[in-house]
Amino acid sequence: MRTVLFALGACLAALATAHRADAAPSYRYCAHYEDRGDVTCAYDTFQQCLDTARGGAGGTCGENPFYRPAPAAPVRQKPKRKAG
Repeated sequence: MRTVLFALGACLAALATAHRADAAPSYRYCAHYEDRGDVTCAYDTFQQCLDTARGGAGGTCGENPFYRPAPAAPVRQKPKRKAG
């Protein structure tokens, strides 16, 4: 019985500390290196991607097809004052 409770507690602790996969940052641009078949999606701006991929690296840049921008924060409206 103790073993079962210990295993259940260990599983619950592991689930509580696990990170969600969708919490990983998603970047808008990817560098494609065709000569080595590599893709690196780690750039917020197109210029960052170009600065890394150009030159001796021989890469090109494009938008990340899996990029999903963070949802905008809801706009809080001020409460209306009562006249009187």
